[in-house]
This record gives sequence, C-alpha cells and structure tokens, in this order.
Amino acid sequence: MTKLTINRKPKGIYGTPQKKTQEAEQPDKTTPAQKQSREQKTQQKTAAKRKSEKSRKKNIRRVERLAVLWPELFSQESPRPLKVGIFDDLMEDITARGISLGQGALRATLAYYVSSVRYYRSLMAGGVRYDLKGHPCGEVTQEHQLNAGKRLDEMKKKQQERRNMKAENKHNGKPPAGHNIILKNASSSGVRKA
Repeated sequence: MTKLTINRKPKGIYGTPQKKTQEAEQPDKTTPAQKQSREQKTQQKTAAKRKSEKSRKKNIRRVERLAVLWPELFSQESPRPLKVGIFDDLMEDITARGISLGQGALRATLAYYVSSVRYYRSLMAGGVRYDLKGHPCGEVTQEHQLNAGKRLDEMKKKQQERRNMKAENKHNGKPPAGHNIILKNASSSGVRKA
C-alpha cells in the first residue's frame, strides 16, 4: 500500500496549505457481472413499469370504447353493477352489430373494468344489476357485497404497502420528515417528536 501526500492551495487569502494523505485508489471490488446484473435489474423494473402503464392505458381506451358502444351500461366515473353473464350477451351483441372487438380483448377489458375500486364500491352499495340496455336485471347478492368489501380491503392494504415501500426507498434509511425534530412550543426542556 502506498501513501500519497498532496499539498493543496490555501483556503482563502490568509489560510495555510493543507496536507492530505490519501491512500492509492483501490480498484472497484464489484465484478463486471455484478454491475451488469444491477443494470439489468433496473432495466427490467423500468421495462415492467412501462409495460404495465401501456396496458393500463390500453384498457382505459377499451373501456371508453365500451362506454361509446353501450353508454347505458359502462361508465368510468360511476360504474354500475353488471349482470351476471354479461360477457355472453356482449359477445352476441358484438357479432350481431358486426363490431370488430375480439373475445380476448373484451374479456381483458371487462376484467379491468370490474376490478376497479369504483366498481367494487358500487357492488358494496348493493342494489340491482344492469343488462346491455341499462335495464335492471337481478340483484347484487349479500355474498357479492361481502366479496367486494374484502377485495377493497386487500386493495387498500396493497396500496398502503406500496406507499410505505416508496417512503422507505425515498428516505434511504433516514427517518421520515417530522421525526426527531425538537418541538419549540411543547416545553422549555425540548420534547422530541416521535
């Protein structure tokens, strides 16, 4: 191990030269494979985010298309509970009207629509289900209401976990804002905020 001594220029006009001792630079201990794997992981994460955002936008466009085709039934702002077996009715109507919408695309769009928070809230409220023309067609059962409540709770937990993970990553080991701050107005002894 070799030591280098560096004489630096003085700080300010009247400063004295500073001597710093530095060890010779050590080579980076990470292997190229490790560096590559880190880069691949970040690239995979960004690619996954891009892909999920792209599919989300695609599903939103498809739901908007369904709202244009069946305005009595589909609405993103205030969804209504759909009739049980609505998929078959939609497929029959698509073939009868000659609409170019595939079975897989329709299934994916319906899955996206019925897994939204707003749709679950409409199921929890209960009431009637609606058919293609917007006419009442059956009731939302108690079981479906309970399942919707459970799904909403699960969604809230996942969202809270994501927020917590984001906060942890944002602070990188630092306490969140507001922690370990001495309160001025609490008392003269200085109480720490927990």
